[in-house]
Amino acid sequence: MSESLNEALKRIRRECLRVVPEKPGFAKLMATETRFAGPAYAEIDEAAPVCPVCGEKLSFVFQFYPMPDKKALSAPPLLVFYYCFKCTPIGTEKEERGMWLLKAYHTASPAKFNDGSGVDQDLTPFSCRTEKVHVLPDYEAIEEKYPDIAAMCEGEDAEDPVSVYEDAGLEIGCVMEPFTSIGGYPIWIQGEAERSCPVCKKPMEFICQIDSQQEVQLMWGDAGCVYLFQCHEHHDQFGMEMQCF
Repeated sequence: MSESLNEALKRIRRECLRVVPEKPGFAKLMATETRFAGPAYAEIDEAAPVCPVCGEKLSFVFQFYPMPDKKALSAPPLLVFYYCFKCTPIGTEKEERGMWLLKAYHTASPAKFNDGSGVDQDLTPFSCRTEKVHVLPDYEAIEEKYPDIAAMCEGEDAEDPVSVYEDAGLEIGCVMEPFTSIGGYPIWIQGEAERSCPVCKKPMEFICQIDSQQEVQLMWGDAGCVYLFQCHEHHDQFGMEMQCF
C-alpha cells in the first residue's frame, strides 16, 4: 500500500470508543454506567416511556455518555436509549415520534437511581468496557469530501478502489466493520445517511452506533445497526437511523 495513501488516511481518521459487552447481570452500582438492557437509569417519579402507536412500554436498550465536546463547559450527560420492538421504527421523519426515545440526564447518580422504567425480559443485561480505536468515513463519504484520497485509491486499483481503501484503513489500525461505538465516524451498512434537526434544519452530528449484540440477545432486523444523532445547537433534539444487511 502506498505510503502517501496511508498518511492521508491518518490525517482524517478519528478516535472513538468501542463498546464491548463484558459481564451479564445488573447491580445498582452500575446504574449510571455505559451498559446494555436491564433496568434503565431513571429517577424518582419518572414513568416508563410508552410507544404512542401500539401503547406498549418501550424497551430499554442501551445507555452511554457521548464523547465530550472540547468546547463544552460541562461533562456530557448520560443518554438512555429506548426502542419499540413491536413497531420497529427505522427513524424516518414520516414515523410518529415516540416509537424510540433518547433521554438525557445531566446529573445522573446511583444515589438518584429509581427502577421505574421496567425491564425487557428478552434482552440480557450486560455491563460494558470501552476501548479507544480509530475509524474512517465510508468510501462514499471519501468520494464526496476527499476526492484526492479517492483518486489515490483508484490509482492503485481502478476496478476495486473500495478494497484498496479498506485494506489501507486496516493497515493503519482502523476498524472497518460495524461495531457498537461512541463518537468517531458511523460505519454504514447500506450507505451514508443524514438526520436534520427539526428546529434549525441543520444536519445533526453522529454520536453513537449500536450494533446487533449476540450476548445481549439484541438484533436489529437482519444483523443490523442503529445510528444515533444529536443537534449541536439544540441538545434536546435527537435523530435515529436503522440499517440492516
